[in-house]
Order: sequence, then C-alpha cells, then structure tokens
Amino acid sequence: MEERTTERIDWGRAPADTPVCPAKDIYLRDIVQSILEGYETREDIMQTLALEESDEGVGDIQEILNIFVPVVNAWRTGSCGMGCAGCTGSCGG
Repeated sequence: MEERTTERIDWGRAPADTPVCPAKDIYLRDIVQSILEGYETREDIMQTLALEESDEGVGDIQEILNIFVPVVNAWRTGSCGMGCAGCTGSCGG
C-alpha cells in the first residue's frame, strides 16, 4: 500500500490562489478577503464561506487566521505591536 504524506503549507508565504478547500473552490484569498470584511474568527469564516467541519482544508483556517488577522489589524491601525510571528512585512522588527 502506498503511504501518503501531506506537506504543511506556509500560509504566510503562500500565494493568494493557494486552495484551502478545493471541493468548495475556496482559496487563501477568500479567507483573507473575509478577514478584510471583518470576519476574524474560525466560526465567522466557516459560516461566511458556507464551510462544514467535514470539508477538506478547514483544519487550516485557524492557522491562516493566526497569521493574517494580526497583519490586517496592524494594517488598519498603522502600527504592528503584535509581534513578528507570521508577519511578512518589512517593518524591520
């Protein structure tokens, strides 16, 4: 029997067109757009994008939120203050 391995995606560096839930045609850009629209919790994203717990890829949503919510909030306020974990910005911090 062939053993399947799954690679972990570095969501902070992944292109916007990286599939999160391929069966429902949900991409990283859809999650980030939802964050920009004010949906900042896993439950909000799941409901907004009509995702179910059984959908492939939903296990990555919290990791995506952990990276992008602080970045979006820093962008909105004009200051970071959230630390550098997951940040791909150029503040030099």
